[in-house]
Amino acid sequence: MGFMAEYQNNMDAKGRVIFPVKFREAIGNSFILTKGIDNNLTIYPMDEWKKVEAKLANLKVANEGARNLKRRLQGSAVTIEVDNQDRISIPQNLRRFAGLEKEVLFIGQGEYIEVWSKSRYESIDDFDLSAALADIDF
Repeated sequence: MGFMAEYQNNMDAKGRVIFPVKFREAIGNSFILTKGIDNNLTIYPMDEWKKVEAKLANLKVANEGARNLKRRLQGSAVTIEVDNQDRISIPQNLRRFAGLEKEVLFIGQGEYIEVWSKSRYESIDDFDLSAALADIDF
């Protein structure tokens, strides 16, 4: 599948935002939206979400980190449908978690899509890429 690119759209007061056409063409009209790891949101195609759930099912319940990860991902997961105006409605609890207000970024990450508050994303966008790559076999 391979989601790539970055798109920005404005969200209205009811939490509706136009979902990028290129992503919709690849993902379809129904997918999973959940909390992300970096205080953002994550969109998973249904087939990718099944893989995530399978991995979560194999985590040890006795491990506190595993329980917290399951709570974050599965506990906040909702099925989202694109409406006839190409919009999605982001639930209020997820908007609050990700700090979404007006400007929303959709960022392709290969198998999934991240959803960011523009201001929150810009605050982390200054990181030192060379230092980050030093820890990754790239």
